[in-house]
Amino acid sequence: MKKILLPLLLTATALNALAQQPARSNNDHLIMATLWFQRAEEYRALCYQAYNLAQLRLDQELASHPNPSKKPAVVVDIDETVLDNSPFEARCIVNGTNYPTGWSEWVGEASALTIPGAVEFLNYAATHGVEVFYISNRKQKELIPTLLNLQNQRFPMADTAHLLLRTSVSNKEDRRNRVLEKFNIVLLAGDNLNDFTSLFEANDAQMRRHHTDSLRHEFGRRFIVLPNPMYGDWEQALGTTPQPSDSLKRQALIKALRLE
Repeated sequence: MKKILLPLLLTATALNALAQQPARSNNDHLIMATLWFQRAEEYRALCYQAYNLAQLRLDQELASHPNPSKKPAVVVDIDETVLDNSPFEARCIVNGTNYPTGWSEWVGEASALTIPGAVEFLNYAATHGVEVFYISNRKQKELIPTLLNLQNQRFPMADTAHLLLRTSVSNKEDRRNRVLEKFNIVLLAGDNLNDFTSLFEANDAQMRRHHTDSLRHEFGRRFIVLPNPMYGDWEQALGTTPQPSDSLKRQALIKALRLE
C-alpha cells in the first residue's frame, strides 16, 4: 500500500516551543531576505513595475494640471528606494553584527548602487519640470557621502537644497510640510509606509493594517511602494524592539506567524 504523507501542522504550543529555541546563528533570518533582494529577478521586476507606474501617474498628473499654482514635486526616500544597501545587510550576516554597527562606514564608502528604475524615473521627472526631493532618515553627519553617492549615480537635483535628512526626529512629516510650502507633492515613493504619511508612525500592527486598508486607493496612485523584506517598521509592529537580541527577535517573529 502506498504510504500517504500528511502535512505537518504546527499547533500554537509547538510554535511557542520553536520560538524558545536559540537561533542557529546571528542574523540567519536575514539570509533569504537579502538573497531575494540581491538575486531574485522578481525583485527587479517589482522595482521596474513601481517606477513604470510612477511615470504613468506623473504623466497623468502633469496632463491634468498643465498650469498648476505650485510647481509639482516628487518626494522619494533614499535607502532601498533609490539606493541599494543590501551589501550592508550581507556584511551584517557574515560578520554577525547588527545596525548601527558598520552603517556609518558603509555610507562613507558612497558606493551603493541604484534601485532598478529609480535613476531613469527621477531624471524623467526632472526633465519634465518636476522638482525632486530626497527625504531620508540618514543622519546629518552622513550628508556629504550621501550627496556624493547620489551624484555618482547620476540622480537629479542631488544637492543640499533637495536633500532633507533627519535632525532631531525620524518622523518625516515636518520635512514633507516644508516641501509643501512651495511645491505640490504629486507623488511619493518609499519602502516604508512612514515615507508617505505620519499615520504609520504608531508601531501597532492592528493600526497599521487599518490605515493601510483605509488608504488603499492611494497606493499605485500617489503612493508608490518599493519592496524591502530585509528591515522596516513592520518588524517593530510585530513586537520586536529596535535592537533586540537574536533570541528575543526570533521569538517575536515566530510568534507572529499565522497558522491558519
